[in-house]
Amino acid sequence: MAASASFTRLSREELSGLVAAARSDDPQDLFAFLAANGTSVADFDYDAEIFSTLLPVLAEDFDIDLETGENEIVADIAEAAEVLVVILTLDEQAKYLAKLDPDNFDEDELGELFEDFTGEEANDAGEAMLAGIVTLAQALGEVDADHVVVVTAG
Repeated sequence: MAASASFTRLSREELSGLVAAARSDDPQDLFAFLAANGTSVADFDYDAEIFSTLLPVLAEDFDIDLETGENEIVADIAEAAEVLVVILTLDEQAKYLAKLDPDNFDEDELGELFEDFTGEEANDAGEAMLAGIVTLAQALGEVDADHVVVVTAG
C-alpha cells in the first residue's frame, strides 16, 4: 500500500497539542488531532515515500532545507509517531517559496537525482518529485505569522 501525505494548516497555538497527540499510545491520535484542529491545504496523489528522497535532494542539490525548522517539535513528533514530519513556517516561506517555483526544476533532472540518491530506477520518480515540489510550494503559500503547515508522510 502506498504511503500517504497530508498538508495541514494549524494554528501555532496548537503545536503543543500536536506534540501531545503524537506521544499518545495510539499512532492515529496525531492524525485525528490534525483533522480536528487543522485544515487540509494541499493534496498529493503519489506515494508519499517520495518525500524521504525529495527533502534531502532539495537540501543537498538546491539549498532548500525544509527539514530544520521547528527542530525540537519535529523531533518529538517524528520520534513518537514514526512518520516523516515537517513543519513549514514563515521563515521557510521567506527563504524558499520563490525557490520552489516548479519552473525552476526539470522533471528529468529530478528523476536522475532520485536514482543517484536511492540507487533505484523508477520511471515516474521525476514526475512524483516535481509534484511534491508543487505541493510543498502550495502548502508553503498557506503559512502566515499565526499558522504553520504540518506535513506528514508515511
